[in-house]
Amino acid sequence: MSLVKKSLAKAASSVPTSTEKKAPTVAATATETNAPTTITTQTEYQLYAAAIESDLAQLKTFTDIADKATYKSEALERQDYLGYINQYRLSGQCHPNTVLAWVFIWLVDLKRWDAVLELLPFMVEQKQPLPTVFNTKHWPAFVIDQLYDDANYYLTESKQQGLFDISYVLRGLINTVKNQDWNGLEVVGGKLYAIAAKVDAAQHNYGNALLFAEHAQAINDKAGVKGLVDKLTKQLKGIVSE
Repeated sequence: MSLVKKSLAKAASSVPTSTEKKAPTVAATATETNAPTTITTQTEYQLYAAAIESDLAQLKTFTDIADKATYKSEALERQDYLGYINQYRLSGQCHPNTVLAWVFIWLVDLKRWDAVLELLPFMVEQKQPLPTVFNTKHWPAFVIDQLYDDANYYLTESKQQGLFDISYVLRGLINTVKNQDWNGLEVVGGKLYAIAAKVDAAQHNYGNALLFAEHAQAINDKAGVKGLVDKLTKQLKGIVSE
């Protein structure tokens, strides 16, 4: 049982009962729009929010990235943050949720891409705000930036296994945001399809690479793939003519 769950269980066991018709309730104090409105959900959110703030403060004491990653991974288990988020999703609640936001960011940091891609549509649907320490206000843009950096590293270092793995993640992300309106986000959209094109080209998947590169150009003609489009077009013509 997580530390938060233990606190909730302890609080529940110590709540006195009352027969008064006008006994005060926690729900009566929840007056903010879209705020959690029941005793259970509000108390639970408050405790998890306090826990995540404590963990964030602890993370500031680390300077080594590996130590931070270890702490985040252990905190996810220790506090059962993912269990809480699953309950939040099933409950139908919708309010600015700092626990959800930071756990999603940690999942990206830890490169747990399956969980990231599963949660991303939910983050967008709920219009969850990113913490103010980040420049972007757009969750897909946040994820794209992280994947772009990882993919560029694998390309630069010619790490084939890394390219193979991240190509699946990029395709999963492209499928997740396939209906995204890139107006105002042309640079971000172009980055996604451009890096996907480069990763596939490095693995000799020339057909997919050309499709992604052309899509990058369609979103943003300054995506930096014009040369790649010409090169891939020639390569594919050469393959067909052989």
